[in-house]
Amino acid sequence: MVEVIGFGLAGACVALQLQRAGHAVRVVDDGKPGASQVAAGLVNPVAGRNFEPSWEVAEAWEVARPFYDSLDSGLFRPMPILRLWRDDRDREKFARKREMLEPWIEDVTNEGVIWREGGWLDCPRFLKVAREHFLENGGEIVEVPKGGRQIWCAGAAGLLRGDFEGVSHRSAKGEILTVRIPGWNERRILTRNGWLIPIGDDRYRVGATYDWDDLSPGPTDEGRTKVESILKTFTDRDYEIIDHVSGIRPIIERSKPVIGEEQGNGWMVNGLGSKGVIYAPRVGLEMLSHLGLGS
Repeated sequence: MVEVIGFGLAGACVALQLQRAGHAVRVVDDGKPGASQVAAGLVNPVAGRNFEPSWEVAEAWEVARPFYDSLDSGLFRPMPILRLWRDDRDREKFARKREMLEPWIEDVTNEGVIWREGGWLDCPRFLKVAREHFLENGGEIVEVPKGGRQIWCAGAAGLLRGDFEGVSHRSAKGEILTVRIPGWNERRILTRNGWLIPIGDDRYRVGATYDWDDLSPGPTDEGRTKVESILKTFTDRDYEIIDHVSGIRPIIERSKPVIGEEQGNGWMVNGLGSKGVIYAPRVGLEMLSHLGLGS
């Protein structure tokens, strides 16, 4: 019996991949909402100021997209990503790196560069569907560990508790707004100094803050103000705030996912950070070889 502790994005993917390979899996989950419940689910192959493709993004997404589609074809919403220019120096930086970025370029316009293979995953719905599939295929979910080969998928909470010794991290709090902007009809994900995701019915998710020092739970007035300032770089239209959430991103080793083992404590899967949607399904497959279970 393999016991997966935690059923956020990482835990769900690990548990399902092991189960699909024919192994008995038990999940330990207390039902408390974590960062995965409020995650934006953004899939952006080229993120950040410096036009750097995400680490091994092509290989990871080749596993992830079919995985999500196999659970429910509506979980992932493909959508073009328009990375807006900041200034002329920004355009020049892109031009120097363009050859490396060609696999991800859909088009280049006066507004910016449009990335292909972008979109967003409905994370709350994914967790619901993943739980249903896991239970329907013989999985067990309990609130306290019963024993077995343990894989800790405890996210930022586990890092902050120090579940595994010697794991340095720089987790960050992020805050996100959901707003309603009637009649705008923007159908692209917009990014520049933040991001905006159309989610339907005149609603948009906007984010996100990165607070490295205040890791307290819950959204803040300061965070709301920062996200509103991001929104105003995308549009000057009137808007209504309909939701404000926060979560702690588990970040280890420059946002690369980490698999580790500690004698007497089992395995750890952590550090998926803001790109967990891209990496989690492949990490689940990798656990098969780490545990010596095969497929």
